[in-house]
Amino acid sequence: MDGFKLLVTSLLANIAGLLFPIKNDIFGLVLLFSVNFFVGLLADVTNRRDWSFRKAFCFFRDATIYFVMVASIYVLGRLKGEEMAAVHCVSFMIYVAIYFYGTNILRNARLITTESSTLYRILDFLYYIMSLRVLERYTCLKDYFDYEKHEKDCC
Repeated sequence: MDGFKLLVTSLLANIAGLLFPIKNDIFGLVLLFSVNFFVGLLADVTNRRDWSFRKAFCFFRDATIYFVMVASIYVLGRLKGEEMAAVHCVSFMIYVAIYFYGTNILRNARLITTESSTLYRILDFLYYIMSLRVLERYTCLKDYFDYEKHEKDCC
């Protein structure tokens, strides 16, 4: 049993050492996913919606897949000898997650507050900016949403 503990500890230490250059990105993702989870949970409880373990499991599954993708991209880039390109790719993936999960956090935070409050107006304005105005600046994001809408309409 001690050999197994030593093996697991050594494996985790080596993985942590390998991912050390992107530790801040990983910490940021943990923080982002945690805030998203708790704001969504609070929105469900506040609005008396049923909270399900299935929904929570899907969230943790998706977060794990995203972490594995980020770590894999970095490790593959490092193995190819292109560590800086891998760091830039990981950084891009973090910004994409910030946009989509940030929009979701704002949407859920709006559900928690009362509509007549100043905080609701602030959150509503930020949600409006994040969900619509960003599209005008980044045409590739607008094209993606148009493509996604077209796919749903066709099927």
